[in-house]
Amino acid sequence: MKSVQNTGTLIGSALAAFAASICCLGPLLLLAVGVGGSSSLSIFAALEPYRPAFIVITLGLLAFAYYRMFKLRSDCEACSKGQKMAFWGIALLALVMLATPWFV
Repeated sequence: MKSVQNTGTLIGSALAAFAASICCLGPLLLLAVGVGGSSSLSIFAALEPYRPAFIVITLGLLAFAYYRMFKLRSDCEACSKGQKMAFWGIALLALVMLATPWFV
């Protein structure tokens, strides 16, 4: 049985989640490292219109990885426990990053 490789899908979903939350998470990270000022923080405001597209991409990639890993019966045995743990970790991290603008 061939091994299922969801690594690219998982990495893509994590990057899309980061891109979706960069408009609000970016200024918070800059303030945490001591970089302040309105000019440096307003750079991320330009990315706000693209947030819905990145959210759709993130959720789509997570759904695709879930489908490949858990719904396909033939490939389910080929997935290792590490891949399943990585999926749930990345899914949790992605959802936290997507929810960041509502809490910041």
